[in-house]
Amino acid sequence: MASPNPPVVIGVGDPMPRIGLPSASGGVFDSWDPRGAGQARVYWIGAPPAELLAPAYAERLAGSETLLQVVTKAAQAGAPASLSWLIDAQGQFAQVFGGREPLAVIVDAAGRVAEVLSAPTTDQVAASVEQLYRATSEAEAPVLLLERVADAALCKALIDYWQSRDKLTDTVDAAGGNVARGDLKRRQDVRVDDPALLERLRTALVRRISPLILQAFHTPINVIEAPVVGSYDVDSGGWFRRHRDNTTPMTANRQFAVSLNLNGGDEYDGGEVRFPEFGRKLYRPVAGGALVFSCSLLHEVVPVTRGRRIGLFTFMSSRGRDPRLGAQQPAPRR
Repeated sequence: MASPNPPVVIGVGDPMPRIGLPSASGGVFDSWDPRGAGQARVYWIGAPPAELLAPAYAERLAGSETLLQVVTKAAQAGAPASLSWLIDAQGQFAQVFGGREPLAVIVDAAGRVAEVLSAPTTDQVAASVEQLYRATSEAEAPVLLLERVADAALCKALIDYWQSRDKLTDTVDAAGGNVARGDLKRRQDVRVDDPALLERLRTALVRRISPLILQAFHTPINVIEAPVVGSYDVDSGGWFRRHRDNTTPMTANRQFAVSLNLNGGDEYDGGEVRFPEFGRKLYRPVAGGALVFSCSLLHEVVPVTRGRRIGLFTFMSSRGRDPRLGAQQPAPRR
């Protein structure tokens, strides 16, 4: 008789599986909830020591952009309401990692297991978290940072176009069309629909970005989504909170985002792009340069603190989408 397959044990370097457990405060905890994306996590499995329950401890971890979850077999009386307390009645969480309680599992911001500590102490966990945070300070995201995509004349033409048109404020893509989401995005946009200007822009994108996407990511570009010129300015606290660009039915086809800066860094402070799953490095293309990245990457635009950043934003892919979801611009043949 064949023996059953041994259980799969998750180890350091493995992707953290999706965790769904009842929360002591009610509801169900989902480790893939986008509200916690881009932050490291500590799962303390087993009865926690008193020092772990002190608010100062969670604050210490938060200083390293790390969330704390306590996992026990039953709710604990007198647990702080501010603490995320999860119930694992069967004790399966520790078994997945091949250990016994108490156990601390540290997961990095990209969702990969960074460390598994047996019989941990709170100081040991905090030290590991802080070391992990320091190690990611200069980490690189898998992106293209390009120069010389748009010349000065094209940048000026796009800025003049933005200045002369009515603006869409704080709008994001959603089912049924754009909706205003001032809690997520602070940017004023103008869609580029002038045929001559659009042709100049599309030619630059196809000649200067498409070949590099093919070279770096082995993806031929056949579609360019209708581009917009947008402004992040200090008066509105211009920013874009953490998000991915392909999470709705109307955006699921998107593969690569293009963020093309139209004005120089001497005209503004802040406004850089960050990829929190890949460290704390801030990305800022030069005027006429572009940042190109997978639409699946979590990213944010940090607040503009001086002046105004103006950019051209679009998406490039090898496939189209259902035409009922909106128009797209086909890429011209080279």
